[in-house]
Amino acid sequence: MGKLILVRHGQTDMNVDGTYFGWLDPELNSKGREQVKKATTKLSQIHYDNIYSSDLKRCYETAQMINYLNRDIVTDKRLREINFGIFEGLTYEEIKKKYPEECERSEKEWETYNFVSGESPRDMQKRAVEFVEQLDLTKDNLVITHWGVINCILSWYFSKELESYWKYSLENGGICIIEFVDRYPVMKGLNI
Repeated sequence: MGKLILVRHGQTDMNVDGTYFGWLDPELNSKGREQVKKATTKLSQIHYDNIYSSDLKRCYETAQMINYLNRDIVTDKRLREINFGIFEGLTYEEIKKKYPEECERSEKEWETYNFVSGESPRDMQKRAVEFVEQLDLTKDNLVITHWGVINCILSWYFSKELESYWKYSLENGGICIIEFVDRYPVMKGLNI
């Protein structure tokens, strides 16, 4: 029996601005660092054998701060947020004005819509689940990643594919724990 401990990175200024920034690489802001400090206090009661992180700064910085057992942090690009392609760096209002047709398609066909020069939520889910499935799920694995990746993982294990993707709300610095009993996932906590 092992745990998958998912942590969402702390807040960045782009979170505050409402910017689409999947593969853009901002650092944590001061509130984000405070969120991570609170997460570290909570995590200090939870053992982990391995620690993994998205290679983007906001996650790696979060991983460095919460790594109280000083394990080697393994980065993996499969843990990156969705690549929003041409929407990167823009707010929703800017996207609607600049790319109205693409915006409409991204909403109507949200599961399979491949962002121009980016990827689709289904592609992101495939790489996220592939990452989890290659872990030793008898161990306790701490994974620092992004909202989209976490929701892809939760939706995969607790519904059908992306069916429940929009039904989870993990806050910046939030912790989610899935326990695997003979590879069967059991939700142990969300926004701990």
